[in-house]
Amino acid sequence: MKKLIISTAFLFAGFVATAQQDAQFTQNMFNKLSVNPGSAGHNGGICATFLTRSQWMGFDGRPQTHLFSADARISKHGIGLTVFQDKLGIESSLIAKLAYSYHLMLGPGELGIGLEVGMINKSFGDEFVAIDDYTQDPSIPNANTSAITYDAGFGLFYHIKDKMYVGISALHLPQSELEDVADGGGAGALNYAQSRHYYIMAGYDWDLSGGSRKWVVKPSILAKTDAASTQLDVNALVEFNKLVWGGVSYRVQDAIAVLAGVNVPQLPGLKFGVSYDITTSALGDHSSGSLEFMIKYCTNIVKPPKREVYKSVRFL
Repeated sequence: MKKLIISTAFLFAGFVATAQQDAQFTQNMFNKLSVNPGSAGHNGGICATFLTRSQWMGFDGRPQTHLFSADARISKHGIGLTVFQDKLGIESSLIAKLAYSYHLMLGPGELGIGLEVGMINKSFGDEFVAIDDYTQDPSIPNANTSAITYDAGFGLFYHIKDKMYVGISALHLPQSELEDVADGGGAGALNYAQSRHYYIMAGYDWDLSGGSRKWVVKPSILAKTDAASTQLDVNALVEFNKLVWGGVSYRVQDAIAVLAGVNVPQLPGLKFGVSYDITTSALGDHSSGSLEFMIKYCTNIVKPPKREVYKSVRFL
C-alpha cells in the first residue's frame, strides 16, 4: 500500500496544478464522503462532519466554503448526506446530495460501491469589482442571476479497518449546464457548464508501536482532475496515543499546510482539527494564507440486547 501511495504521488506530480470547479479542503482525509459516495457508512456507525474554510485571507472576494456531511451504516448499506456552500467573488454555489453505498467483504477488507444524486445551484451577484467599467461588457451580469440543475456521481471505496483505504470516484457525471438571464432585463446572463471531476484517494496507517497504536504515522494522497487540470495533495499525519495528531500537507504548486487536531477523551468519537495553508504560488505575495477548521463526531450504532425469557414447567 505504501508503494501504491508513492507511485500515485509521482504519477500526478507531473501535472500542472490549476484551479478547478470543485471547492478544496486541506483536511481531506477527514472528508471522504463529499468526494466518494462509496465511503458512505464505512466507519460502521454514524458520523457527522463540519468544515469551514477561508482561502487566501487578505483578498476581497476570496473563496469561503462551508460543508456539512453525515453518513450512517445499516447492515451492508450505507447512506449519506452532503451539503456545502461556496462563495467566490460574485459567484455563489450551493450543492446538496444524497449518497447510497453497498458494502461487501473482499479479502481482508470491505468494498463500498456507491451512488449519489443531488442538485447544484449557481448564482451571480451584481457587486462585480473591476478597474474598468464592467457595465460596458454585456457578458458580465449587472443584476442577479441564478439557476439550478441536477447532479450525480459514482464511487468505489475499499478499506481495511485501522490499516488502509483506497478509493476512486467520478462526480458531476451529467455535466449539466446552468443558464439564466439577469433579473429585471439587465445585461449579461449566467451560462455555466459543470465539468466531470475524477478523484483518487489512498491512505495507510503505519503503527510504529507494534500493535498498541501509541504512535501511528498516517500518509495519504488525494488526486483530482477535471481532464483540463489536475491537482495533487500529499499528506502525512502523526497520531499519538489516539489523542492528538499533527502533520503537514503539500498541494502541488499551490500551498504547504500544517495540520493539528485532538480527540476529546471525555466524549469518545468527537474530534477537532485545524489547518493553515502557506501559499507557495504567486498569490502568496498578496494573501496571508488559508485557514480551515474541522469538527467531526462518530458513534457506533448500538443494537439493544435481545430479551430472552425462559419458562420452566416446574414453576408455573
